[in-house]
Amino acid sequence: MLSIVIPVHNEETILPQLVEGIVNGLAESPHDFELILSENGSIDQTLSLARELAQQHPQLVVLTNPEAGYGKAIKAGILQSKGDYVVIFNADLWDLNFLHTAVKLLAQYDIVIASKRHQESLDQRPLNRRLITLTFNLLLHVMFGFKGSDTHGMKAFRRVPLVPVVRACITNREIFDTEVILRAQRAGLTTVEVPTVVEETRPSRYSPFVRIPRTLKDLGRLYRDLNWSSHATSSALDTTPDKIQP
Repeated sequence: MLSIVIPVHNEETILPQLVEGIVNGLAESPHDFELILSENGSIDQTLSLARELAQQHPQLVVLTNPEAGYGKAIKAGILQSKGDYVVIFNADLWDLNFLHTAVKLLAQYDIVIASKRHQESLDQRPLNRRLITLTFNLLLHVMFGFKGSDTHGMKAFRRVPLVPVVRACITNREIFDTEVILRAQRAGLTTVEVPTVVEETRPSRYSPFVRIPRTLKDLGRLYRDLNWSSHATSSALDTTPDKIQP
C-alpha cells in the first residue's frame, strides 16, 4: 500500500492535471495506493475542486486546514496516511519514476530523497535559487552535522519508523522537511539519495526577503530543541505500536 501526500495551497489551475496525471500514471501499478491532498489555507477554489475530484477518484483523500502551513499540511497527511510506504510530492514537483525507484529502495532503506545536489542531478533552476540551496545545506552541516546533500523536494519513506519522528517535529513552515530528515538521522534511520531533474515551473510563492528571516528563526528554534531537549525528543521517538497510530 502506497500513500502519496501532496500539500496544496491555491492550486486550482493545476490540480486537475496533477490528480489525473498521478491516478492515470499508477493505473497499472501492482500496488494499491491513496492520493492525499492536504489543502491548507487556500483562498481560491482549490478545496471545492479537490472534493469534486475525490468524487471521481476513490483513491483520492482530501484533508483541509483553514490556516496556510506547508509543514503542517505535510504532517497532517503523513499522520492520516494508511500506506506501508509514504511518498511526499509537491503540486509542481512530482515524478512517478522517482516513486517506482523509491519503492524498490525502501526494501533496504528507511528514507529515499531526490537530491537536487546529487552529482548526477540536473538542476535547471535560476542561479540564485541554486546558491540558496547550497548555502542552506552548508548551514545544516555546520549547525546540525547534517550528513547528506539535500532535505527538500521529493522523498519517500517507510511509514512505521517515520511516524514517531514526524510527531516530534515542532516546525510548521518550509523547513518541516528539513526537520524530519534531521530528526530521522539522529534517530538512526537509514537514508539514500537519488538524482533528479528540477526545473522551476513557477516563481517561488515568497520572496527571499520574507522566506530567509523566518527560515533562520525556525532553524534557531530547531537548534535549541534538538540540542537542549534531547531527553524529550528521545521520549517522543518511542516506536511502540500505540505511539505510531494516527
